[in-house]
Amino acid sequence: MGCTSPIETKIQKDETITAIDSIIGQSQKNLLVLDSTSKRTDSTITGKVEKTVKQITNLKEENTKLKKENELLKDKLDDVSNGGKPFELLPVSGGKGNR
Repeated sequence: MGCTSPIETKIQKDETITAIDSIIGQSQKNLLVLDSTSKRTDSTITGKVEKTVKQITNLKEENTKLKKENELLKDKLDDVSNGGKPFELLPVSGGKGNR
């Protein structure tokens, strides 16, 4: 059987309370750091999402524009009078002797 004095018991309780307070304090600091990091991460993600959405919108507009341009070119090619018939190359005069 062991005996402890009231002073030893009080010291042990004080040390325990101090240790618990220290752990709680460190936990609160960690929570503040995590909250700050989380906010920065959310901000970065939001920025990237907004940039991606803008790029998608620009690509959709460009795609629509290119489709219209393609249709115009196709219409012009369909309206060509020669109808895709082969053409004939004429000889080019080469020099003094061919004149």
